[in-house]
Amino acid sequence: MKRAQLLLVFLLAGVAAGAVYHFTIKGNVEVSESEVEVEPQTFSVEVGKGAVYVREVTIKNYGGEREIYFEYVVEGPEPEAVEVFVNDIYGNRIHSKNRLSLPAGSPENPSEVRVNVHVEVGEEALAGEYTIYIMAKET
Repeated sequence: MKRAQLLLVFLLAGVAAGAVYHFTIKGNVEVSESEVEVEPQTFSVEVGKGAVYVREVTIKNYGGEREIYFEYVVEGPEPEAVEVFVNDIYGNRIHSKNRLSLPAGSPENPSEVRVNVHVEVGEEALAGEYTIYIMAKET
């Protein structure tokens, strides 16, 4: 009986020693001070099916001149039925090829640029709560 227990211990130890690691992930993250902020930072709204909601936001730049564009993530019951985009005050859509220019500012006197966030809800959208993440990316 003791011999069988000893054999079982060696067998289990051999299985544990034979574990194979398939990959390791390493990430380098650089944290920097942000010189750009947006007001308001959050908003809540109730939008009906087939409707469009527009919200003006102000982007303040406390640093040097830069160009940004926006990317979006929609979470909810049917995220593909909700479209989000940002236009400048002239109606031009901001995206990776048509960037928004932020003039230089300073901590005492930041530059301000107003943009309009558009949320379009399709007729086929399922009712429920949706969360929209809008990320400004610098080039």
